[in-house]
Amino acid sequence: MLKTLGRLNTPLNRNIFYNSAGSFAYWFFQYILTIVILWVKGAEDAGIYSLAYGFANIFTSISLFGMMGYQICDVTGRHTDGTYVAARICTSAAALFCFAAALFFTDFSGVTLVCCSILMLYKILEGIDLVYLCVLQKFENYKVIGISNCVKGVLPFLAFCTTLYFFELPQAIAAMTAAYLFVFVLFDFPYVTRRSVRFTGTVVKRDIINVLLPSFMLVICDMAHFFMIFFCRYVVEKTYSVKELGYFSSITLIMTIFKMLSDPVINVFIPGLSRLYAKKQYSLIKRMTFRMGMCVAVGTVAVCLSSFVWGRFALKLVFGEKILAYSHLLPPTLLASCFLLGRCVLSSVLVAVQNRAAVLVSGIAAALAVILICSALTRRFYMNGPIYSLIVAFALQGVILLGALLYSLRNARR
Repeated sequence: MLKTLGRLNTPLNRNIFYNSAGSFAYWFFQYILTIVILWVKGAEDAGIYSLAYGFANIFTSISLFGMMGYQICDVTGRHTDGTYVAARICTSAAALFCFAAALFFTDFSGVTLVCCSILMLYKILEGIDLVYLCVLQKFENYKVIGISNCVKGVLPFLAFCTTLYFFELPQAIAAMTAAYLFVFVLFDFPYVTRRSVRFTGTVVKRDIINVLLPSFMLVICDMAHFFMIFFCRYVVEKTYSVKELGYFSSITLIMTIFKMLSDPVINVFIPGLSRLYAKKQYSLIKRMTFRMGMCVAVGTVAVCLSSFVWGRFALKLVFGEKILAYSHLLPPTLLASCFLLGRCVLSSVLVAVQNRAAVLVSGIAAALAVILICSALTRRFYMNGPIYSLIVAFALQGVILLGALLYSLRNARR
């Protein structure tokens, strides 16, 4: 027993624990906001929040610009940390411009527009903060990242809930944003810039374009993913109602939680996979990918089958009695979540082996699939339809990514 515990107490496992625990705390509190809104204000406000959040996420992709994977893979220090920060500020400005332009072409209500705008500011702040956390992640300071994410999970959540109880949804989102800014200014920024001796604050202006170009393909892929999620919600809202969207978003929230909780675990492996690729240890990459894929496959079967036992009880416990009329959405949502998790594993490995083109192609193909079939499936299968379209899209994406990975590793041997 002690020997087993000793094997578990390795730097890699500790890093996974700290990163996963912090991210779990952060995203747990982030994504139960929809549940809180459902309980406190009702399904209509929950639908407004989910639609606004999905719309803001599309342009958040421009702000993030796929730089995270590139930055944490920069283990040799090709670019300074200050250059990454400057690049994120440039992309954030571009995201705000595109967001403001797109608002003119929407038919959102006034409340939804206000919520979209405040959430966009929140996501911009989150993206800038992420650059500083990537500095810590690159040098494997996961304990500090875990503490930071826990605080940024709890404090904005409390600010949101308190304000929502006394006021309305837009004010609650504004309070959440202010609380996040408070933590960033007093903890993340000073810790990274003053206590991290390896932080290089110099900005090399001519290098900004070199930071952005390799990530261009990834930002298109991220935009395609968030557009798929938003498009499904938009189809539900237009086909049925914003109240129905509230229940739909509450259950399909599981899909996003799966991705956000798995990303920290997967990201821990990316620098190591990049080193293996640089050392031409391709067989180890294949072996690690196979093991992660098998974990996803086994987990998919276990989660989906067990949901028929615990599903209705869990939904009633979390969302209340009214959600049981929509319990039929749970099994396909879990299946779609597992397909998404498998896609995340494959795309992360391809980023590590420098094949971003395949990630881009698969993302565009998946988005086109959803656009083409979502509306028809929604009319045919009610609110299961959008979830079925996502399952088809993620499966298509996985096939393309797997083929590209095998092709890349085979060619690299030559």
